[in-house]
Amino acid sequence: MITNPEWKRPEINPYIHQLSLYCIEELAECMEDIDIKEMGCDTFFETQKQILVDEIWDHELLEFVIENLDELLSYIATGNLNIRVHRDITGEMWFGLGKI
Repeated sequence: MITNPEWKRPEINPYIHQLSLYCIEELAECMEDIDIKEMGCDTFFETQKQILVDEIWDHELLEFVIENLDELLSYIATGNLNIRVHRDITGEMWFGLGKI
């Protein structure tokens, strides 16, 4: 056990955000709308971004998800419903997939 009060703790806490099923359904519905030409690309991106802003409160995770939106949407398109955003103590982030 470390008893030194001078011991430096990592500044970034590990974190996992589970995307809600509602959020994934909203993103999938938006993808269907652009597929049938009911929505332009700019509107598509802004709609997706707003869905994610409503879902993710952590600014850094939100920024990661928006920057990697194409990867997220590919997981949704292949039917993944259990999508998590992970951040470790070094600040590295990635998507995690699993079964419900």
